[in-house]
Amino acid sequence: MSKKEEQKPDQKLVSGSVVDREGTGTTNLKLHPLVIINISDHWTRARVQGKKSNPRVIGALVGVQTGRELEIYNSFELPYEVKDGHTIIKTEYLNKKQEQFKKVFKDYEFMGWYASGAGIVPADMEIHKQISEFNENPLYLQLNTQITTAQRELPINIYESELRIVDESPTQLFVKVPYKIETGEAERISVDHIARINPTGGAGATQLASHMTAVFNAITMLNQRIKILMTFLDATKGGKIPTDHSLLRRIASLTNQLPAIDTQQFQQEFINEYNDALLIAYLSTMTKGANTVNEMIDKFNVTFERSSRRRGFF
Repeated sequence: MSKKEEQKPDQKLVSGSVVDREGTGTTNLKLHPLVIINISDHWTRARVQGKKSNPRVIGALVGVQTGRELEIYNSFELPYEVKDGHTIIKTEYLNKKQEQFKKVFKDYEFMGWYASGAGIVPADMEIHKQISEFNENPLYLQLNTQITTAQRELPINIYESELRIVDESPTQLFVKVPYKIETGEAERISVDHIARINPTGGAGATQLASHMTAVFNAITMLNQRIKILMTFLDATKGGKIPTDHSLLRRIASLTNQLPAIDTQQFQQEFINEYNDALLIAYLSTMTKGANTVNEMIDKFNVTFERSSRRRGFF
């Protein structure tokens, strides 16, 4: 985290200002890399698809809270609209998305919201108050998109709001919350894979990325050459270019090789490969089904055991 901001004596605190942390609050906040990747991808797509060089994106944070320990696991985008200079979050979409997350991840809770920006602005507090309807004390994660390549720290700050007395009136202020990056084994592998991928598929790419890049280049080259042959044949048939019998014989020889694989041996090998692929898919489905049944049996045994103990069978 960056150094704490010191409030100058002549600095006036208004709603939405950022102050140093004082007193108690969230003691342990963990942020997973998937959230950072989601927000970065959200902002990148908004910039590429839109006309603004620095668009503002807004989304929701979901995770697990155990006492004072908060862990942010995932995030999703939130649509919004601006009316008369005020940002309005579409709450219907947020409610629907929360229900969908609950069906898949029953332990996940709505933790707060995120946005892109270079600093706290008064509009952030307006959005924060809207989000407060879904969480009494939501978190606010801000991704600073205006950074330099020399910056070594993550351009991410996390805030929570506190109500304080300023000029004898209650004022809601943002306070920074310290956090640390938490990763699992699967996340480390995924992040390492993403970090090594480059557009050229060079030495820094993973084996999977190199293989996929080679396949893509081969298919692209094959498609281009087939288009050239089709253009040549159409021009020859239409009389636009002189007939080159030598070249036509070579093209005919090439096309005649295609039916050569339509043999009994090829058909048998193809069927065997196809059956093996189906068998693997069926085994995977059966394994998943057996695992689901085992989990249900374990839950049933635990429930039956507790019920039996309450009845005095043991």
